[in-house]
Amino acid sequence: MERNYHDYVIKEGKYIGAFEKMYQECKDPWIQSSQPNKYGRMAAVYHIRKYGIQSILECGGGLGYYSNWLHQETDIVPKSLDISETSVKEASKLFPHLDFEEADISKDLKNYTAYECILFSEIIWYILPELRHILNELKTLFSGKYLLVNQVFYKGSQQYGVDFFTNMKEFQKFVGFDVLAQCEATSVDESTIETSILFRIP
Repeated sequence: MERNYHDYVIKEGKYIGAFEKMYQECKDPWIQSSQPNKYGRMAAVYHIRKYGIQSILECGGGLGYYSNWLHQETDIVPKSLDISETSVKEASKLFPHLDFEEADISKDLKNYTAYECILFSEIIWYILPELRHILNELKTLFSGKYLLVNQVFYKGSQQYGVDFFTNMKEFQKFVGFDVLAQCEATSVDESTIETSILFRIP
């Protein structure tokens, strides 16, 4: 029986972070193939178009489905990074026309400074232990460029990360970069609030 992907990442309010093992043992974690969180993902496409962004460094690309969506909507081929070797191999098989690479963004951002926009799509909870360090790296390496964050927040059910932030405004304050554009969306039958925020990196 296949284990739930939550068993490998965050479970019962505790961070695990076993991403390589998760991709080896779970076929479609986060139901990536069905492209969940469509409000936030579509808003990000609009931000990219509105600000004329031409190149994207996607951090945490997973199986590549959102990379492909971005490519279809903008003609950009993102450089898509993931810490899992297995996810990079699978994404490359699924979308051979795109560009996937194994990397640890807490250590390797210095290798990708040519890109105009850094995209974190639904990964903030998984990089929370390193987030302050990563934000400092962005200021050092990508000053004047864009940080685009798609992130889901929870309607009263969040357990992990509550001492950092629990909603979009608290997250924006934590990041501390200028906000150029933002979108927040949900519906009455959903337990989550989708957000998409475009920051200018100072």
